Amino acid sequence: MKYTISKFAELLGVTVDTLRLYEKYNIITPEKEEHNNYRYFDDFDARNMLMSRWYRSLGFSMPEVAKLIQSGDFDTICDKIYIRAKELEDEIKQKELLLQKINNILLRLGNVDDELYRCSIRHYPGIYRIKQTNKNDLVKNDQLIEKVREWMEYIQHSFFSFRISESKILSTEHSFDYNWGLALYEESFHSLNLRMDDLVEYIEPKTYISSLILSSEEFITKDTLQFMIDEMHEKKHCMNGDVFGRIILTEHTKKRRQSLLEVNIPIK
Repeated sequence: MKYTISKFAELLGVTVDTLRLYEKYNIITPEKEEHNNYRYFDDFDARNMLMSRWYRSLGFSMPEVAKLIQSGDFDTICDKIYIRAKELEDEIKQKELLLQKINNILLRLGNVDDELYRCSIRHYPGIYRIKQTNKNDLVKNDQLIEKVREWMEYIQHSFFSFRISESKILSTEHSFDYNWGLALYEESFHSLNLRMDDLVEYIEPKTYISSLILSSEEFITKDTLQFMIDEMHEKKHCMNGDVFGRIILTEHTKKRRQSLLEVNIPIK
């Protein structure tokens, strides 16, 4: 039986524009009458449409659907569905990592009042990071640009970190030399199959004196961290490497701009 485009769309529950899209990909091939250019669809077009919509529901792209409809044997179709299943597994894994990160952020923000300018002991796993600045000046390096571009693909799993050398913390200097850069926890780094090279720093798992601070200054100073240094001395801890921290959130209003920072001083 033959159907006009409007009737065919009505029977299949789609729009005329949708039919035109599928016709563009040669998934459906209506007959055209020469004298009036009317297009008529048949039952085979209906089967192709329904099968195509089913493929689309599995997440296949229109070009992929067109190939499966036009020249897909059973083995090819099974292989494509298997590949799609593996893609979904990877997507779910990435979404689970992202959800974990969001839940951790919400938990941390809910405890801000308890953690702000109060020291606690935290244990962190290994951390991989790339150094992108000297203080607040971006490092200009072609290889680094490529590395940043690669890591930016996984920005939802990373965080913006800073690092201050142990020697600067223990010195009498008021201001510090520090750097900022993207960082990933060890588990995320390996699950994303990223590679270690000369541009990637690794910070071993450590125990830290940790606190949240609010900073509206352009540079991190010793005065900002003095209460943590005093806590370390009071508890008779020794420093065990560079200070590591990260931005939790940055507030920007007409009245002020300030960042909520997590600061971690490694101890032993």
